Amino acid sequence: MECPYCGSVNSLVWDVSRGVVVCSECGTVLDLIYVSYGNPEYEHENPKSMNVHTFKKTKKLTEASLKYLEILKEIKYNPMLFIDSHSFSRYLVLGKRVKVVKRRAELPKNEVLEAIVSLMSKYPKLCSRTDRAKYAIATIAYTLVTEGGIDPSKLSKELGISKTHVRRLMRVVSESRRFLSEVRRLVPTSLTTPIPR
Repeated sequence: MECPYCGSVNSLVWDVSRGVVVCSECGTVLDLIYVSYGNPEYEHENPKSMNVHTFKKTKKLTEASLKYLEILKEIKYNPMLFIDSHSFSRYLVLGKRVKVVKRRAELPKNEVLEAIVSLMSKYPKLCSRTDRAKYAIATIAYTLVTEGGIDPSKLSKELGISKTHVRRLMRVVSESRRFLSEVRRLVPTSLTTPIPR
């Protein structure tokens, strides 16, 4: 059977102990289960009637659940995306769907980048960003210190953010000279090159 809300096939679970039919994909309670023991005279004629289940449809989903399921359907095949619950609540109140779907931040690929991300806590202009932007700033700072320059197109593809956003972050990082000098101290000396002035 197919779930009428999320469309997943063979995902319905008959939970007789709780008396409900639930979709295992979206968690929607679809039906209530009633066990009918029937007429005692009929039971003698047909003993299987004791296990007959009848179903009664529950109320329709709320408007909020329908909107949530609609968004969930859009991002179903991308494990890097998720629905931010705070933004979704604002969307229900205001009716504007802004930043409801967010991308999971990539974890730093090495200890140096992790140290750079924690170093940002001393710089309000840098640490007030999203996790993904913080990781991008750490990568930009690391690349500036080790290579001296950055290819915005390559970094854009690597981090999954736009070239414009990369350029904006590059400008913020290059203006933070104290931050870059601290990053230089974190990076092993064999990897560093002079920072362009």
